[in-house]
Amino acid sequence: MKHVALAIIVIWGVMLLPVQAAGAGGLYEAQVTVSSQSPEEQSAAVKEAFQKVLLKVMGHRHALAEAPLTSLLEEAHKLVQQFRYDTPEGENGATTFWVRFDSRGVKQLLRQRGLPMWGRARPTLLLWVAVEDGSQRYLLDASIASPIAEILQSQAERRGMTVLFPLWDLEDQSQLSFTDVWGNFPEPILAASNRYPTSVQLVGRLLRQGGEDWQARWTLYGAEQGRSWRVEGELEQALRAGIDEAVDVIAARIAPVTGNNSQSSVQIRVTEVISFMDYARLFSYLSGLSQVTAIQPVQLSRTEAKFRLKLQGGAEALAASIQFGRSLAQVAEGGATEPGGTNRELNYRLLP
Repeated sequence: MKHVALAIIVIWGVMLLPVQAAGAGGLYEAQVTVSSQSPEEQSAAVKEAFQKVLLKVMGHRHALAEAPLTSLLEEAHKLVQQFRYDTPEGENGATTFWVRFDSRGVKQLLRQRGLPMWGRARPTLLLWVAVEDGSQRYLLDASIASPIAEILQSQAERRGMTVLFPLWDLEDQSQLSFTDVWGNFPEPILAASNRYPTSVQLVGRLLRQGGEDWQARWTLYGAEQGRSWRVEGELEQALRAGIDEAVDVIAARIAPVTGNNSQSSVQIRVTEVISFMDYARLFSYLSGLSQVTAIQPVQLSRTEAKFRLKLQGGAEALAASIQFGRSLAQVAEGGATEPGGTNRELNYRLLP
């Protein structure tokens, strides 16, 4: 029976791969504004869009800045999978050029060049943002449609991330106040965050200093133990800088340099894998981690699964990536590393 189950899960895993690539399509697509549909402008638009995709997939702003960008962009047209022009109704509507690049081709290119690569398994950023705008003081929540929330959402999408705003309902307000967020008190902030499906919190305090000048203080929890930074300037600059720094910190922890020689393998044991859908969800999650280049099912039982993972970037980066998510939780019995560090076993349980 175990062998039958093993065969089923392997087949299911193979069937899942094309679906996963489509689901991660947002990472490999971008759009830019164009003034015409000429071949020359299309060529330039493809390169501009590819640069946006590289930022999302590589994760690090500084990594993109230091990369051989010119030679990378020369490969862009070879990787185009689909494109279209969108022209809104009306004379003043700007035409946009949308393009999707082949995900496997992009990964192969980055791997060949030894550049960082960040997979589709990314944490959601829970945003606790307190705003003081003159006489108005308020907390951004899921029900508020504001320019501030739109800019934060837009910048997160530009970096390939998802953000979540709190409900700010009675349950939140029973644990947390505006003053707690404004003062950046970690204990109530983290307590109120437990109900949300994310392990990373970005706390912001926005203060209008006068005119168009704003002061922002940002603190990231989860990726770092309260890493903070300040930004002063126009509102959009202050908001985008908050998202950018947070994403850079997270990517630095879990986006491996794919061309180095730190290849290894690790065995992972996951308990509380009960149903067929649990197996499928686990396989899909593991295959989306940046460090995982291949997955081999090893053993299946009624309540647990073991896989052999081939890694690029090392087991430490893998553990950090898993820690950022809400799919697996580490269990007490940690496996030991054998000589050479290639046969280490990691122990987790599958979260609901």
